Amino acid sequence: MRLLLNGSITRRSILQAAAARAALASVNAEPGFGWRIFTRINELREESGAERLQWSDTLAECAKQQSIRKMELRFSGHIDPERGDLAERLTSAGIGWAQCGENLFMEKGWEDPVNYAVVSWWYSPGHQANLLNPEFTDTGVGLAQGPDKAWFVTQIFLAPPVLKTAVRRHQ
Repeated sequence: MRLLLNGSITRRSILQAAAARAALASVNAEPGFGWRIFTRINELREESGAERLQWSDTLAECAKQQSIRKMELRFSGHIDPERGDLAERLTSAGIGWAQCGENLFMEKGWEDPVNYAVVSWWYSPGHQANLLNPEFTDTGVGLAQGPDKAWFVTQIFLAPPVLKTAVRRHQ
C-alpha cells in the first residue's frame, strides 16, 4: 500500500494502509467485529453515564440474520419486505420485549467496518438515542459481507418484558 500521493502522505492513504494491515474481513471474522462493536458501545454508554448493555446470543443471531437479508435483498430501511419491522421479527422469533430498537449500517471499501459503524451511529441523533437509551439492557450485533465486499451491520437493543404479577382478590 502506497502512503505517498504526489509526494505527500494523505489522510486517506494512512487509513487505507491501516485497513490493509487489519485482519482480513470475512464472515469467519464477523463474531470478532460484533464483539468489538458491543465493547465500544458499552464504553460510550459508560462515558455518557448509562449502564452497560448485556450481550445476547439470541439477539446477535437475529441481528446477523437481518444483516444477511439486507445483503441478499438490498432493501433500505428497517422494514424487511417479507418479515416486517423489528417488533414483528422479534415476536416471530419468540423473543419477548417491552421496548426494542435497531441500528443499521452499510459500508463498502474498508476491510474492518467496526469504527465506521460506531462513529456513524454516534453522530446520528436517532442512532445515538438507541445507543444511550437507559431502558435498553440487552443487545446483539450481527454482520454480513456481500460478494462486492459491502458490510451490513445490525445492532438490536432490547428492554425485556415486564413480568406481571398475579393479583389476588379476596372475596
